[in-house]
Amino acid sequence: MQEDYTHLIGHRFPGASYTLPEWLCWLWSDTAELPPETGAAHPALAYFVAMQGTGVSIQDIFDLMDATAESGVMFGECELTWHRPLRPEATYQCEAEIVAVERKQGRRAGVFDKMSFRIIMREEGAAEPAAECVNTWVFPRNLGGS
Repeated sequence: MQEDYTHLIGHRFPGASYTLPEWLCWLWSDTAELPPETGAAHPALAYFVAMQGTGVSIQDIFDLMDATAESGVMFGECELTWHRPLRPEATYQCEAEIVAVERKQGRRAGVFDKMSFRIIMREEGAAEPAAECVNTWVFPRNLGGS
C-alpha cells in the first residue's frame, strides 16, 4: 500500500458504451411499484448506466487503490446530475476519470482514503451530457494502529 494515492487524480478509465434495455426500465418501475413512463427511464437508472460505462470492474477500481472486497471498502457518496431524461433503448457513451483522492483520519475510523470518480454519460451522437455521476468510495487503511 502506498502512502499517497493523489497520483491517480486524472486517471481515466477506458469508458464504454451501454444501451439501456427497455426491459430493465420496465423491471425497475415494476419493482418500485411505479407506472412505467413511455420514452423515459427512471432517474435512478443513471447510476446503473454510469457504472456500466466505466469500462472496468469494481475490482479494477479497488486494484488502483490497493484494496480488496475484504478490506472493508465502503460506499461514501453519490451525486447524480441529470441534464435530460435517460431513454429506454438509447445507447450512452461514457467517459470516466478519478477526480479526487484524499487521505483522512477519524477518531473511530482510523486512517482512510476517499477516492472520487466522475462518469459523464452522453447519448450516442450527442455533444452535451445526458447525466453525470460522481461516486466517492472510502478505503480503510490498516496502518498498524488500533
